[in-house]
Amino acid sequence: MAGEKNFEKKVENYLISMGIYKAGTPKQKIKVKPVGWFTKIWGGGYQKSGIPDLLLCINGIFISCELKDTYGKASDIQKLNTLRINEANGIGIILYPEGFENFKNLVKGVIDCKYHIQELKHLKDVNISSKCVILTN
Repeated sequence: MAGEKNFEKKVENYLISMGIYKAGTPKQKIKVKPVGWFTKIWGGGYQKSGIPDLLLCINGIFISCELKDTYGKASDIQKLNTLRINEANGIGIILYPEGFENFKNLVKGVIDCKYHIQELKHLKDVNISSKCVILTN
């Protein structure tokens, strides 16, 4: 679990460096022009099962990230929710540390995206890997 927590911090630090801030970040802590926000979902007794770890909105695009350590496995409900997000034209990802570079390319592409639907399909196809999983069927 420590590995996944460390990876989560790495992802969050990257997002902040790109201008994608935690929901509720005070204005005085914003150092880079904001282009989006994210929130961490805490699983527990009152939370629906399978909700991805991070929910993001970047340049108007909804992205979800289920974070896994190198040897972690997504549950069936996590896979189903990720698939449904992609079917709804969002970007749902099951992200492993080995897929982090693909994820960074995807985020940069979404930030630069001018024509959401056409460009997003291409971004999904180009940046998918076995460790940056974007379920589409």
